[in-house]
Amino acid sequence: MKKRILSLLLASLLGASVLAGCSNNSANPAETDNPVQTNVQTPSSDGGSEEEEELSPLEQRARIPDNLPENNFDGREFTVCTEERKFYEIFSEDLNGEATNDSVYQRNVRIEDRFNAKITPLANASPYDDVIKVVTSGTHAYDVVGFVNYKTYTPASAGVLYNWLDIPRVDLTQPWHNHLANGDATINGKLFGIDSDLSISTLLYTYGTFFNYQIMEQYGFSSQDLYDIVFEGKWTVDRLKEISSGIWQDLNGDGKHDADDIHGYAVTSTQVNTHDVWLAALDISPVLTVSGADEFEVTFFSDKTVSALEKVNALYHESDGSYFGGSDWRQVPTWFANGKVAMTQLYFGETTESLTEMEDTYGILPLPKFDETQDGYYTNCWDQFTVFAVPLTMPESDGEFVGTMYEVMCAESYKTVFPAYYDVALKSRYSAEPATAEVVDLIMAGRKLDFTFQFGEKLSSLPYIFRQMVVANDTAVASKYKQIQKPLNKQIQKFLEIYYG
Repeated sequence: MKKRILSLLLASLLGASVLAGCSNNSANPAETDNPVQTNVQTPSSDGGSEEEEELSPLEQRARIPDNLPENNFDGREFTVCTEERKFYEIFSEDLNGEATNDSVYQRNVRIEDRFNAKITPLANASPYDDVIKVVTSGTHAYDVVGFVNYKTYTPASAGVLYNWLDIPRVDLTQPWHNHLANGDATINGKLFGIDSDLSISTLLYTYGTFFNYQIMEQYGFSSQDLYDIVFEGKWTVDRLKEISSGIWQDLNGDGKHDADDIHGYAVTSTQVNTHDVWLAALDISPVLTVSGADEFEVTFFSDKTVSALEKVNALYHESDGSYFGGSDWRQVPTWFANGKVAMTQLYFGETTESLTEMEDTYGILPLPKFDETQDGYYTNCWDQFTVFAVPLTMPESDGEFVGTMYEVMCAESYKTVFPAYYDVALKSRYSAEPATAEVVDLIMAGRKLDFTFQFGEKLSSLPYIFRQMVVANDTAVASKYKQIQKPLNKQIQKFLEIYYG
């Protein structure tokens, strides 16, 4: 059974990555236009073909060609500037027996041997600021720079980044590039901050709904009951509220909701990044659409957003089973790990952070839909995930080298590093039911990474307004728009100059 579960896990990630190449936002595998063949004809020794042989998910990944020509770069260094805390995405010092570390080390060895090059990380506390200094001084200090997604506006606004569509050998149609992120972030044929499977943090920071088996079973819901709700398309925010509202155990007997009790659902007012997930989950993102230099629509301020706020506010503030308190956003994963919360949204990385000592068994569901008519389950990532860029001082003659090395690092990450992280992050506490793997497939396939988070701090905090309003238990969207309309429109015009100026 364990081998079967692992196979399904890897198949889920494979399916999710392929789905990311779809031109629409559907989480339905049947709608992908880039299917991976699960059965192949294997040539026999006499030149004929053997019976069709089913490949494992890892073998399927390995069979996808990166289409890169063989090249000898004569020992040249491929230098990637990033925060030291994100070195794990780029570099591993040596083998140490830990699967995720070793997968990065082995990836780099394969690439270095194949192209006779050396992969070198370069630490910088503020790479989004440093790239501006490097370019304005005319220096070519590194080949690629990685920085947190929400800081993209800093170098992009300064005009110091290459357009990824002008970098040779980078094939954005390949499954190791996230189309749900890069598609919307490409405006007027320009893409400055790219998301791919080299960014391991996009996996670790992806949100799902985590649930405690023991608590849910105590209240009459088996894991299969919950999975059935999901697969029937009936897992909605109203259903989450309905189920969680009946769960409250006043353990300290004070008659008040507090952190010492057991609740059906819990978030904190300071858990701001977790509130952002509802933009994707309830299908109200992107919050801004652009169709031309002077053609845009702020789609956030709509009746749909009002309804979404009403639903989430009811879950947060009106449900008898919800706890909305605490002073530190890190408290919620701790409460969940201690068996005090039946359901909440956490990012996958918590499985190797806060949940490592959790005694109860947990499972994972998608974020709930707005309603049953919504065409898929969607989620997003904590906006601290890495995007990559190329400094404008890269000599044009280096394009072949930079494009090749970046592309192969993405491809090899897709084939070996992501599965290693996927396995370690989810296997140790993964349930014994194959249905959980199918759920993770839905989550990974439905990652909608709204490009406005790259510029949110310069767009009157547009992508952060939802989080502010749910914390305040506010639904007055029209009033909010009236307050910021003039400065927001000016900021959008300035933002569009980056792409159309």
